[in-house]
Amino acid sequence: MDRKLAAILSADVVGYSRLTALDEEGTIRALDLCRNRIAELVREHGGRIFGSAGDGFVAEFSSAVQAVRCSVEIQRGLLSVSEDPERRLEFRIGVNLGDVIVSRDDLLGDGVNIAARLQEIAAPSGICISGSVREHLDGKVPFTLTSLGERSLKNIPRPIFVFRVEWQQGTPVEGGIASAPSFAVRRDKDQPSIAVMPFDNLSGQGDEYFVDGVVEEITAALSRVRDFFVIARQSAFTYKGRFVDVREVGRELGVNYVVEGTVRRGGDRLRISVQLIDAETRAQFWADRYEGAIEDIFEFQDLIAAQVAGAIHPAIRDAEIALARRKPPTSLRAYDLIMRAFPNLWGRRKDTNNQAIELLQQAIAVDPGYGRAHALLAWCHASNASYLWTEQPERELERARAAVEAVGSISDDPTALTAAGAALSICGDQKRATTFIEKALALDPNNAWACARLGWLAIYKDEASQAREHFQRGMALSPRDPFVFNMRLGMAFSLAMEGCLSQAIAIAHEVINTYPDVTWSYRHLAAWSAMNGDLETARWAAQKLLAAEPGFTIDRYRALPWFRNIPQWQHQMAEGLRKAGLPER
Repeated sequence: MDRKLAAILSADVVGYSRLTALDEEGTIRALDLCRNRIAELVREHGGRIFGSAGDGFVAEFSSAVQAVRCSVEIQRGLLSVSEDPERRLEFRIGVNLGDVIVSRDDLLGDGVNIAARLQEIAAPSGICISGSVREHLDGKVPFTLTSLGERSLKNIPRPIFVFRVEWQQGTPVEGGIASAPSFAVRRDKDQPSIAVMPFDNLSGQGDEYFVDGVVEEITAALSRVRDFFVIARQSAFTYKGRFVDVREVGRELGVNYVVEGTVRRGGDRLRISVQLIDAETRAQFWADRYEGAIEDIFEFQDLIAAQVAGAIHPAIRDAEIALARRKPPTSLRAYDLIMRAFPNLWGRRKDTNNQAIELLQQAIAVDPGYGRAHALLAWCHASNASYLWTEQPERELERARAAVEAVGSISDDPTALTAAGAALSICGDQKRATTFIEKALALDPNNAWACARLGWLAIYKDEASQAREHFQRGMALSPRDPFVFNMRLGMAFSLAMEGCLSQAIAIAHEVINTYPDVTWSYRHLAAWSAMNGDLETARWAAQKLLAAEPGFTIDRYRALPWFRNIPQWQHQMAEGLRKAGLPER
């Protein structure tokens, strides 16, 4: 007996007998039209109809996402085939993902039966899906999925978690793929806000304590991020067990963003899915899934909280950047100018770094006391010096020091503390830089940038083995971070310092291939390849470096103040660059 996993769509016309009694021939003609269009939609979404009886049909799909998308297209296209509301054809649809028995062209078993029972409890023109389908939809459909809780379905031995697809409120789908969301300007305050909603428990009631614990830990972790305001757990949990739209949550709690999630136990494994949603547009900014062993349940809970906080931070920052970019120049405030500067802050090119400096100077002109603007300005000037994007590195370092002194009070701002500490470390003041970075991590232990800067501090203090741990944590917290190339090069730098040149070179090649505009990676590849005896690669990298940075010299590179505590490594790097053929002065 063959079996397979399939997404099953079951549909039926509401009140078919009543409609045929009113107009038998007209209803049959309308149903035939519907069936023809439904068959087209099923084929377009990669499915096949394997059963039809009376006014209903059953279809299979290899993808739960395609099954739900097809369901929505059916409801949108076939909501009405008659202008007379008394004779309108409306469908109920149920979708389930489960194991089915293959019997020639037919499919049998609970996987099919559950879809049929879900269809029965759906509202007219409604779609109900099982929890197994819901798990596969994060980030792939633009519709709100409302939990209806556990339901006991006829002839199904166990309760099934049921969700309603709010397709009439979703963004129109073009070609089966959600169109790009648009984000309305929806607030005047500078600080975005977020609510972490109670997660849907897709396991038994015995796991409820763990589900609530995960939400509490994520809320606490996000509360340490000072870039946005987090609604207290007590307020968010008033929605537990209620079916509410994220727009309603946004209005009632006054938040811009909502975190939702599900938790499921499968054998000895736990699976947690989390998503970040715009409270006004219902657009999904970010989603991820985490799995772990039940035996490590509390360690897993802490890990999830840290990783979710680390990932949501840049996701919200990206959303705020997009929002600021859509504002007309005449309405920009200091906060918006900083958001516009953020994409240019990450040390990839001289021109974008200078654009960030210009925007930050505008922000300071609007609000001279804005500590974060001064701190980020210090970082940009220090970057100009460190990457040798200027003919006068010392002047840029002086500007960085001056900007740090102008920051004022930033004691509660991890981003500003990290930026100021990073600038100071490039200026050679590792002791003071360490104070800033450690304070940032005390406020927000899940700050990926601060972890990365602590890694570079360890390199500058000749503590390469410790550096690697900090970079690994930073990348684990924010694997999609715009600054991840810097963490990768930091990892490579620490490996090279420990004598693992082949590994360091492999990472440098990877960064060059992935981020071709990060030209300062060529200096590392040139030096490390020469030190490893590969002069061909070293000379190639040196030529690429000079093509991108014609003013590069070994003397200017050696003069960077962060080399002070690692003179032996400074000498080895300089010797490698000489062998690669780079100019001394």
